[in-house]
Amino acid sequence: MKMAYLVNSLLAGALAAVLYLFQRSWSKAASARQLGCQPPFSYPHIDLIFGLDLKLREVKKALEFRSIPFNTELFNIYGKTYQVNVFGSATIRTIDPANIQTAYATNNKDWGYEPMRLPVMGPFCGRGFITTDGATWKASRALLRPTFSKANVSDLSPFQRSVDSFLQQIPRDGSIVDMQPLIATLFLQTAIKFLLGDSLDVLGGAGKSEDAKIFLEAFHNSMFGMGLSFLIGPFQFLVPKALKATAWQRAHTFIDTCVDAALHDQIQAQERDDLDNQADSYSHGHSLLEGLAKQTDDRIAIRNQILQAMMAAQDTTSILLSNTLFLLSRNPAAYERLRKEALSIDVDASLTLFNDLKELKFLSNVLDESLRLYPIFPIMDRVALNDTTLPVGGGEKRDFPIYIPHGTRIASNYYALHRDESVFGPDVEVFNPDRWNSISPGPWEYMPFSGGPRACVGQHKALAEASYTLVRIAQLFRGLESRDEKDWAGELKLTARNANGCKVALIPA
Repeated sequence: MKMAYLVNSLLAGALAAVLYLFQRSWSKAASARQLGCQPPFSYPHIDLIFGLDLKLREVKKALEFRSIPFNTELFNIYGKTYQVNVFGSATIRTIDPANIQTAYATNNKDWGYEPMRLPVMGPFCGRGFITTDGATWKASRALLRPTFSKANVSDLSPFQRSVDSFLQQIPRDGSIVDMQPLIATLFLQTAIKFLLGDSLDVLGGAGKSEDAKIFLEAFHNSMFGMGLSFLIGPFQFLVPKALKATAWQRAHTFIDTCVDAALHDQIQAQERDDLDNQADSYSHGHSLLEGLAKQTDDRIAIRNQILQAMMAAQDTTSILLSNTLFLLSRNPAAYERLRKEALSIDVDASLTLFNDLKELKFLSNVLDESLRLYPIFPIMDRVALNDTTLPVGGGEKRDFPIYIPHGTRIASNYYALHRDESVFGPDVEVFNPDRWNSISPGPWEYMPFSGGPRACVGQHKALAEASYTLVRIAQLFRGLESRDEKDWAGELKLTARNANGCKVALIPA
């Protein structure tokens, strides 16, 4: 009797689940018809349940550092918008500017990050500008704004001193050097200084901090664990929680110590009545930690913002600069033109260096072209926070709107977007800075720093620092020669760097 009751209960539960799914599917179909939507083209999966056939192909390509161009090939085959199955859930892949604009700007309230990021990243870096949406995101972004104001990021003097030390590490005898790790170290040090206010020698030397080295190791282990969790999706429970928790705790301990010191300094300053007027308190190159401590005494909130800012800052400028040197080393005529322009500016005497760098037209073209060919964040996902629509991509001719149920992801591929021949010309795979003299792509056709309200808050800082470093290199070295015949191979994590590095020889002036 008990067995029969159990079987009947299970059958009833299964039937209820099937009826619920059928009703939900019917309701979605009815809503789609009412809105004039038609379904997008679907990738022809062999595994119709979990879509593992495509996932395995992509993992194989990733191990070969070919996943980014492979995804571009899929757009060439299946069009600018198509649907794939990712572990049993639908994802819309699109490089159609109309769809990207809708999700990122026009109707951005229906799209966000929190449901897919916070469960994975929350235990490490909590609620902040990377992991939340809505009012919480706006409050987090507002905390960052003073530190990234023009008045703060335009003061390049602290960065100039770091570049001086970096330049001394480049061989003067024309020997082969991999610039990628040198550049990564430079920008890791300057990022820590910008975030925490302390210049730390992370690879040793007179000023090294063992605690800082432990923190950096814990931080990178935490990033690896989160990246692995995102990669394996519903199977993330296979990543040992204890392994992640140890790295999290070590990172938290270091940042909490820095936060406590900053809050203590802030209290002492208040007791001395030594604070400037609030409107002027951000005008002279303070760190993010200092700026946050002036706005809140919530140590957990400050820690979350620091950790999330480090995620955003750790690779951005270093990858841009490495990629640009990689391209210039294979285009000596372009480097010669850049050097001639760089010699026109006196970086030591300039009183308006930040603005002067922006006036170097060919330098600007070079950076634009580098970001077009190799965007730092080549693929970005968002998730539908409500039932919504995208304007194009449905139907046989792909010109009908698409109905998007709540929870559906959209994946925008900037690497593929930047290879649209109708926008950038037929030679999209060629490094050609002069193309920027005759093209003006729209904000949803060229997206080096994403777009809309959640565009990268540090983009002006990144461009200024990359520009300054390139100018200094070009002034000191008359030649930049490639010493590696391998093509660029994207090592895709949250960002994408060249898996082969940047092996060059520099010839002193």
